[in-house]
Amino acid sequence: MSTLKQSEPSVQPLVPRQRGGPPRTTRDQASREGGPPRNTRDQASRAFYLALLLATVASIAVPAILLQPDSRIFVLKLAVVVLLGSLPGLLYIQFVRFKGPSLYDEYVLNLFRLEIDQYCNLPAPPRHTDYYLKWKQAHRQLKNPGTDNLYRRKFEVVYGEQAVSTRGMFAHSSVRPARTEGFYPVLLATALVSIGWVLVVQPELFRSTYDLLGGSPITGQPEVAFEALVYGFLGAYWFILQDLVRRYFRQDLKTAAYLSASTRIVVVILVVSALSLLQAEPATPLPVVAFLIGIFPQLGVQLLKAGVSKGLGRMIPALTPDHPLTDLEGMTLWDQARLLEEGVEDTHALATANLVDLMLGTRLPLHRLIDWLDQALLFLHVPETRGQRYPREELRGLGIRTATDLLDVAEDAAPGTAMHRRLALALSRSDTPDADAVETTLICLAGHPNLVHVHAYTSRARLDWPTNPRRPCVETRTQRSD
Repeated sequence: MSTLKQSEPSVQPLVPRQRGGPPRTTRDQASREGGPPRNTRDQASRAFYLALLLATVASIAVPAILLQPDSRIFVLKLAVVVLLGSLPGLLYIQFVRFKGPSLYDEYVLNLFRLEIDQYCNLPAPPRHTDYYLKWKQAHRQLKNPGTDNLYRRKFEVVYGEQAVSTRGMFAHSSVRPARTEGFYPVLLATALVSIGWVLVVQPELFRSTYDLLGGSPITGQPEVAFEALVYGFLGAYWFILQDLVRRYFRQDLKTAAYLSASTRIVVVILVVSALSLLQAEPATPLPVVAFLIGIFPQLGVQLLKAGVSKGLGRMIPALTPDHPLTDLEGMTLWDQARLLEEGVEDTHALATANLVDLMLGTRLPLHRLIDWLDQALLFLHVPETRGQRYPREELRGLGIRTATDLLDVAEDAAPGTAMHRRLALALSRSDTPDADAVETTLICLAGHPNLVHVHAYTSRARLDWPTNPRRPCVETRTQRSD
């Protein structure tokens, strides 16, 4: 990666130290300058949440006691629309409020672990880590360090300036950090989800209006399968809710997730509407198919392609990639959807992706992301099938599942040994071992830019494992032989 000329400035305290005592924080200064004491704010906050809980219980109990049965059902349906429609948006508000600077610290540490750039060009790591002194020594050698940093800007674009834990090094305490994410995608997704739940529960006012209009199309156009749309929305809502909850616990809840949720709802409605116009009656009831389409929208497009004439079906391009992400071990439905938002649709896109943007955008565990990238690098150079043979399965029989595994085994296997002959047989295009195939594959792998970062991470993890002082029971291979 090219050397950057931007870095963090020298470390400066956020608030100057006062004589005769420890440095005052901004919050302490605010309380001493006329703001409410911290204990008072905590008590007010607890009282507010207690009142909110009591109001929630009262809003459900009072209508159930005072209203007539018909009115109770209407209020219950209205509460379902309000609660389930606002649940995704409330998750985002909760996440934004309690998101801390630990995200930034983890991001910066991963930059150092992957050796993305020279230490002087990376943002300042946390002071309690071993990288801080190394970064500080390298930072002093810069002639013009400046006050900006490219990697920090990448983080701010995704999470905002308020999430940068080292902001006191380069920004004044009086400058309020800005948020880069807008709230409009959350509002759009909430509106679409609320409309969907209105169609599902159908409050009495909605049904009265629908019956007033005749309850059927007036223009004579084909009638849309209303029940199928309801179940299609339920399938989409099931996937969206599962995805948002997983992102919340993984600290990956951003407004892009709500854009994806809105897109899924619209796509499901369009696909189910088009599928209901097919003349052929499916073997499975359409509402069940619509629910599955809400979870797997690509299934609906495949059914539409299968339902058209053969001549038109041949003109439609293939919908599945040649190198799908499902080939990677450990890849789940949720991970595929998350990588798709970052423009990663197959293993080739994963192997050639920008590792910094992928690590920052997906918030996947770094070890899992590196493992998938390591597998993808091997899959690019070793096909799944070659005639009647399966090279990947043959390599897996040798304990090789990633590109770094292949490099390590090939380095230890001297030419002429049994291991080298088995490698040559697995990578050759015929039934006879080909030593040149091994050398060619290794040369192609060594020239891949992302392999440098993968090898740096895996080699560091392997070096740290036997010498970990917290695991005295782990013995190295040399110790076991002794």
